Amino acid sequence: MELQIDDLERIKRDMEAYTYTVSHELKTPIREISLYAEFVEENNGDRLMSESLEDIRSIRKTCNDMIELIQNMVAYSKSGFKIIEKKRINMHLLVYQCFEEITKALPERKIELEILELPEMTGDLLLIKQLIFNILSNSVKFTRETKNAKITVFSNVDQDTVEYGFRDNGIGFDMKYSSKIFEVFQRLHNESEYEGNGIGLATVQKIANRFGGRVEIEGKVNEGCVVRVKFPISVLSASEEHAQDENDYIKIGIIGDFTGDNASYEVGKLAAYKLTAKEINDKGGINGKQIQLLFQDDRSEIAQAKEAAILLATVKKVDLLMGSTLSTSREAIREIADRNKTLYIDNQQAEGGVASHYTFCVSAIPEQQIYKMMEYLIPRYGKRCYVIAADYNYGILTGEWGKHFINKLGGKVVGCEYIDKDRSDFTDIIDNIVDMGTDILFSVCVFQNSDIFYRQWHERGLNHIPMATTMVCAETNQHLTLEPPAMENVYVMASFIEDLDTPAAKAFVKKFRGVYNREELPYMSMETESTYTGMYLYKKAVEMAGTTEAEAVIRAFDSGGVFFDGPGGRVTIRGEDHQTIRDSVLFRIDKRHHIKEILKEKEIRSDYVEKMIEQTNGVKGGLKTLGINAPNTHYNLILNKYKN
Repeated sequence: MELQIDDLERIKRDMEAYTYTVSHELKTPIREISLYAEFVEENNGDRLMSESLEDIRSIRKTCNDMIELIQNMVAYSKSGFKIIEKKRINMHLLVYQCFEEITKALPERKIELEILELPEMTGDLLLIKQLIFNILSNSVKFTRETKNAKITVFSNVDQDTVEYGFRDNGIGFDMKYSSKIFEVFQRLHNESEYEGNGIGLATVQKIANRFGGRVEIEGKVNEGCVVRVKFPISVLSASEEHAQDENDYIKIGIIGDFTGDNASYEVGKLAAYKLTAKEINDKGGINGKQIQLLFQDDRSEIAQAKEAAILLATVKKVDLLMGSTLSTSREAIREIADRNKTLYIDNQQAEGGVASHYTFCVSAIPEQQIYKMMEYLIPRYGKRCYVIAADYNYGILTGEWGKHFINKLGGKVVGCEYIDKDRSDFTDIIDNIVDMGTDILFSVCVFQNSDIFYRQWHERGLNHIPMATTMVCAETNQHLTLEPPAMENVYVMASFIEDLDTPAAKAFVKKFRGVYNREELPYMSMETESTYTGMYLYKKAVEMAGTTEAEAVIRAFDSGGVFFDGPGGRVTIRGEDHQTIRDSVLFRIDKRHHIKEILKEKEIRSDYVEKMIEQTNGVKGGLKTLGINAPNTHYNLILNKYKN
């Protein structure tokens, strides 16, 4: 038996080496011809007749087609002899990844992809990916002339078979040719209109056969086609057993920038997710079920956040999504949550304005931080305010709120700068701030280069000008990392920071510090609290609803009766805007970087989303009134102003 396995491995290696050598030897001269034709066109294009230029371009196209043919022949060949390495495959995620890979090179195409419930299967990842890729490539190609192109991927499971189906509304085909469609080099459409070499579906059939399956196809001219890949039910066995085990938990999908550019913002949240889940589980869970946390890293990239949300919402079928940090990533998560009718708790400080039936924003927003802070500062320091902010959603839109409140309070915005994350010298910006006779600097510095600005600000001797911010202490910890008195005279308004002097806050800090030391978590930011509070708000809503079913939990939240008395005081969910009523405290950093509480405001709420819905939809009561018909949008002060 060992000899047979060794022989098979040797044959596999020999076949792979032979295939690589043949394909390389075939492609090399073709690439050289194509490259030579390209040189001729570049060096002599202005002297050649138009017919000659067309001939050269035809040569290059033929070369590219030949290379594609060789690659497809290699794929067809390897699909027959590759040793199968069985793994559990998330079919939903794999379909999405293949579609994204295919359409990335076609930005002009607008194709709707609908992925219905797809069970996981056990198979060879490379072969199954090739199968899906080939089918979707055909669907994308043959919907080219369709006005509202759509591809639907679905599944059917019976006693003996699992079927994965791919339906498109493209040009279709005449069923009288269906018997030949899986043969190598068979084409049903004119090559001049639709590129290809007739190997793709033959490879699909060959791969399906390797798993004891088969492929069927149905079509109708100008109405599209359906490709059905049918496998024996045994490919599901391991996956279905695993899925049954997962139903015993309440699954919370966590998306975060755990290894990206903004990983430092996630440290407190990550700790809070784990501590809160353990605390709830140790007390019996939620309605008798334990919480299971499923983490996905978006690495500070929008595409990764979107992919993570799709995986968690549609494959893992989590009961709740939470995270991430950057507003662009959170927007991507919100879209996926809404599309899949999955509850999403956004536990990150944000710019406000989010309106969605399925999204609840539980951290602080500008109305809860900026207005009262500027109301305190302007009478004491002066009316001339300069705004600097990070050049992306949160920075720009929070900057707009700053301008709005400054003007509302009788102040004057004398300048505004948006800062790129790669900037390393702020001399010219600081010069502008000084030249404009600034009384108050309003800062929404987010990126890692913020430290450079703060140092240069201090080195210029400008700490006498108060800096109002939503970031320092609330999100970042420059009061610990920079030498005093660099952050002197910085004001921040937040619902919670580690220095908040209340019994509830102190008890929370003591409990947290019993698990996480300062090496692991240098400072407990506002998001440490909003994560903890957000999970308890969800617990209360589920217990009120008696189920994790999304619509029932939303009705509980919308009732106005879901609140939590946490480290930052009482936090209540508002059904009108799916945001919170919460307390906020104004803090000041002194020259020794000690933090002093200046004032406290109780039960601050926003009415912005509610008013925007009334202005745009003519409906009072906001999201609560509209329910499932609520808009899924993001209002902002640039496009959506308050009407007088």
